Amino acid sequence: MKIPSSLAGDILIIVLCATAVVLFIFAQGQDTGSGYLSVQTADGIYRYSLKSDRSIVVKGPLGDTHIEIREGKARIVDSACPNKTCTIQSPIDRSGSFIACLPNHVLLTIVGPMSEEIDDVAY
Repeated sequence: MKIPSSLAGDILIIVLCATAVVLFIFAQGQDTGSGYLSVQTADGIYRYSLKSDRSIVVKGPLGDTHIEIREGKARIVDSACPNKTCTIQSPIDRSGSFIACLPNHVLLTIVGPMSEEIDDVAY
């Protein structure tokens, strides 16, 4: 029995679409935890892996800043700054993203493979 060419083309398109969906879902789970966290203070620059969960305390001119790394994401849990805006920032996990506690001179930056996601396009 011969399969009509239009049916074979439809089957091929369905198989290709299903493969693309599976590859997309697999690729989405690969970003988290890659690279490292760079913590810059007045005392120096420190590196921490995003692959292991930990709590870090760094000193600033106003006091201690408490940083948490969990599930490949980093955030400031508590800081000695007066307004605490750094503590309400969302956790960061993509290369180039950062959280700054300006009053306490602490900067968190994710360093690692650049994201494939397009942020903006300009001509």
